[in-house]
Amino acid sequence: RSVALRKMFSETHLGPENFILPVFIHEDSEEKVPITSMPGVFRQPWKTGLVEMVEEARALGINNIILFPKVPDHLKTNLAEEAYNPDGIVHRSIRLLKEKFPDVVIYTDIALDPYSSVGHDGVVD
Repeated sequence: RSVALRKMFSETHLGPENFILPVFIHEDSEEKVPITSMPGVFRQPWKTGLVEMVEEARALGINNIILFPKVPDHLKTNLAEEAYNPDGIVHRSIRLLKEKFPDVVIYTDIALDPYSSVGHDGVVD
C-alpha cells in the first residue's frame, strides 16, 4: 500500500522500447496529408516524411514501427496484387528504412484492404 512496495513488487515496466509507432505513408506528393478521420494524424510521404518520423521516434527510444500504406486507386485490384509487388510502396519503404536504420524493427499490416478494389481485408470471389 505504499509507493516503495509497489515499486519493489511491480512486474511490468513499460518504456519507449515497448512502443510501436504507426506510420501512415503515401506516394501522391512530398507533402504530409491529414487523415480526416484521425485529427492530428497525417499520411507521410514515403521518402521524406517517413524517414523524419523514424528519426524522431528513435531519438525518443522508439525503434519499432508499423507501416500503413495509402495505395493509389489505379493500383487496387480484386486480388490485391499490389500487396506483393516488390516495388510497391511498403516494400520500397522497408528497403529505405533498413538502409538508413539497419536495426529498426518494421511491422507491416497484412490486411489487404489498402490494396483491394472492393475494400475487403481479404480476397473476395
